[in-house]
Amino acid sequence: MTAENNCFCELAPLYALDLLDETERTWVEQQIADCPELAGELAGYEAGSTAMPYSLPVLPLAANVKERLFDRLQLPTPELATEAPPLASAFRVLRSQNLKWHPHPTPGVQIAIVHRDLSRREISGLLKAEPGVNYPIHRHAATEEILMLEGDLRLNGEVYGALDYIRSLPDSVHEPSHTTNGCMFFFRTSMDDDYSELAVAEI
Repeated sequence: MTAENNCFCELAPLYALDLLDETERTWVEQQIADCPELAGELAGYEAGSTAMPYSLPVLPLAANVKERLFDRLQLPTPELATEAPPLASAFRVLRSQNLKWHPHPTPGVQIAIVHRDLSRREISGLLKAEPGVNYPIHRHAATEEILMLEGDLRLNGEVYGALDYIRSLPDSVHEPSHTTNGCMFFFRTSMDDDYSELAVAEI
């Protein structure tokens, strides 16, 4: 698809699922820069992508499936690679200047997803909130971990700051969190957290 034929409504869902190449991602981001109201549409796709059902269990492949396939096709089985993969392939690095920040449904909040584990239904990323933001109450579908990086976060009557660690257990619910001066933290949480109990809080 050439840039002339690109359609935001077609590429935005793929952007939310991180399925676009760099050229297409850049095109989508340029459309949002030119037309900021599109950011809300993209946020809706991103919220939907974290709620997509992945109910089918992951089934392991038989150990000899490759050999059986080549045998059925009457092709010689290729030699198995004996060399270890390049060291770089064992790591994924994302530089801070390359983080993709996106607006969260909560006003004044932005998130940057750094990893999605679809098999475990988990996402990891960074969240930053402007001063005065209230984050809505929600129920945790699985364990949530937060590591504060900067600013302040008030939760259940306690105020947390840089390098404080917060762990919420599955099915736990806490009061709406609040930041007075703004904050940023790293999080790992479930894609299936439930926000249905209360609407997004006002700043």
